[in-house]
Order: sequence, then C-alpha cells, then structure tokens
Amino acid sequence: MIVNLDPYLLAIRSDSKKMARTAANGDLSAPVESCPGWDLRKLVSHTGTVQRWATKAIDSGVAPTTVEYSSPAPNASGDELSAWLLDGAETLITTLGTKHPEDPTWHPFEPEQKAWVWARRQSQETMIHRWDAEMTASGTSSLESANAAEGIGEFFDLALPRIFAREASVVPSPSLHVQCTDDGLPDGAGEWIVWNEGGEYRMATEHRNGDAALRGFAADLLLVLMGRSDRGSINVVGDTAACDAWLHLPGF
Repeated sequence: MIVNLDPYLLAIRSDSKKMARTAANGDLSAPVESCPGWDLRKLVSHTGTVQRWATKAIDSGVAPTTVEYSSPAPNASGDELSAWLLDGAETLITTLGTKHPEDPTWHPFEPEQKAWVWARRQSQETMIHRWDAEMTASGTSSLESANAAEGIGEFFDLALPRIFAREASVVPSPSLHVQCTDDGLPDGAGEWIVWNEGGEYRMATEHRNGDAALRGFAADLLLVLMGRSDRGSINVVGDTAACDAWLHLPGF
C-alpha cells in the first residue's frame, strides 16, 4: 500500500520544471523520435493536457466527459508554453495534495480505484515525457533508478492489463523474468515475473526463473519496455522469441 504521496508530488514538480525549461529553450518544431509524428510543441502540449485531464478526474471522482481547461495557443512561444505547463502541473499537485492515498477516486486503469494510483501514474507520465523532451532538445537525459524501477512495476500492473483488455491481445505463452541490477533499490523492489495462466495474465514481484529474462539497470529496462531504447543496453537471457512475444504486443 502506498502511504505517502509526497515523493510523487515532488517528482511531478521536478520533472515538469525540467520539461518547462526544455520548452522555453528548445526548438518547438524539433521532431520527437520516441513519439513518432510529434514535435516538441505537441509533446509538451500533450503532457500539460493529460495533467489537466487527470486533475479533473481526481477532483470530481468520475470520468471526465466534457473537460474544460486552458489549452496553449497554437503559436505559443517557448516561454508561454513553459508557463502553461507549470500552471497545470501545480494545479495537479495541489489537487493531489488534498487527498489521502487511500481516498476513493476514478481512473481508467486496472489497479484499485484509489488516489495513490493517480499520483504514481502522473509522476511516471511526466517523467517519461520529460525524458522524451530532453532527448529531443539535447540528445541526453537520465532517469533516477528508484523511479525507473517503480515505472517497471507500473508497466506490469497497470499498462499491460490495460493493453490486454483494450486490444483483446492474447497473453504470450512463455514467461518473462525482469531483474534490475542497480545497487541501493528498496527491499523487495527490482524483480518481476509475468506469465500466462490458463489464458489469463499473471504477474508477481519475486525472483523466479522464466523462459527468458531481461536484466539491466532499471532506467535501461524501463526505456526498453516503453519502446524508447533497443535491447543493446540490457542483457537478454534465454529464449529471445519469448522476449519478442512480450515486447512486441499490439497497442504499444
């Protein structure tokens, strides 16, 4: 159980500020290689829009149907886009700050309908798009290992179940073990296994051999799982076809 939202709120603020600086100083027309078809302007606009949409959901406790909020002008300058992003981020942080982690809410994901899910989701959403923005503007970025490891856990307990439900995808038959090799991760963090049980998706956070394994630093593993990096940055052990089955699911 998540007992403290503060680390997520701090992460949302930190990554939003970094992204805002990138928007203010970068070329807004630069293509974002990790998000095909987007440029830096669209990436920042998407992040700010999602933060505002999440705020509405958190505040109302129901799925937003008609969402009214500010949008950036199509020709907004970098400074204007930066200010717009930070305004939405602070509103999101303030709204989440009024919630207890166990407060009921609405969200479109598999985990329980509690406020902590929104806090984790928005911290991860902002973090990965901050990475996208920095890579676009300067060709360099990084992810903190504990946050990346939590992103891997979210990938397995939130993203994959949603993909299977939305795309009606078949759960791969082989099992996959994922192991972070970072020093200093919290106890119990850094290992997962996913498998097919009677056609149903199953996931556990434990050390257990699978048909294949992905091993590496948490940041590298998350970037591979999120389609941001190729497998050259991690170690693939066992059946490569098993890895393909999990990494090439429809819907990503």
